[in-house]
Amino acid sequence: MAKNKTLADWGLRHISHSSLDLALNEMPAWVAQYLFKKRRPMGAAAVRGQAVEIGVKIMHDGGEFDDPLTESLAFYNKNTRLGIDGDTREKEAGHIQPMLEQYQKLHGIDEWDGTIHSLPNTEASQRRIELELPGIEIPLIGYTDFEFEDSIVDLKTTTRMPSAISASHRRQGAIYQRASGNRRMDFIYLTPKKAARYTLENSEQEWAEVCTIARKLQNFLAAFETREAVADVLMPNYGHPFYWKDPIFREAGREIFGI
Repeated sequence: MAKNKTLADWGLRHISHSSLDLALNEMPAWVAQYLFKKRRPMGAAAVRGQAVEIGVKIMHDGGEFDDPLTESLAFYNKNTRLGIDGDTREKEAGHIQPMLEQYQKLHGIDEWDGTIHSLPNTEASQRRIELELPGIEIPLIGYTDFEFEDSIVDLKTTTRMPSAISASHRRQGAIYQRASGNRRMDFIYLTPKKAARYTLENSEQEWAEVCTIARKLQNFLAAFETREAVADVLMPNYGHPFYWKDPIFREAGREIFGI
């Protein structure tokens, strides 16, 4: 067994909430992406989420002639031209305007007219944060969606409204809080029909989980000398509706894991 082998020894320069979440939920997909450098394409729903963020940013900070919906759709269309079937592309595009409308309604604006400057300006958006984890040589990094004077806000778009912050998002929020002086951390969930704002409280356990997941990932990999040896003990779940959805990534998995 290799001694004291770190994540840096595997060529990793940093870790993130998303990479730790992937390792926790589907380790073979993590190995394919981070050790074998196979690209896992972003799906239409993820691009839709980014597009809505762009519209929300314009609502807060845009100029007189900026239109949130136009900019959101332009981003979405540009980034879904290839690799996404037409029906899925159209379906997700149709969620963008109602999600922007729900964001406005959450802030007391009932009529959609692309209104901007009726919401407070952000102090920062997509700010890079960096933290050190015990026993991990490489940094943990992330990017906040929006920062205001009294809070950090992370925007989540979905077709099903959760009744509370998910466990995964609680861990993400714990990271952002500790990188921002323990400021209030809010999650805004948007569906085409509803919007909800939840405040993260008592995140000490989730921060401990982040540290533990990173440590266990490092310890697991330290048992192997090569990436091929790591792959040899793992069995991918190709039936997972999210991680192996892309056929090219799935085929790469079959080559890596032999099944």
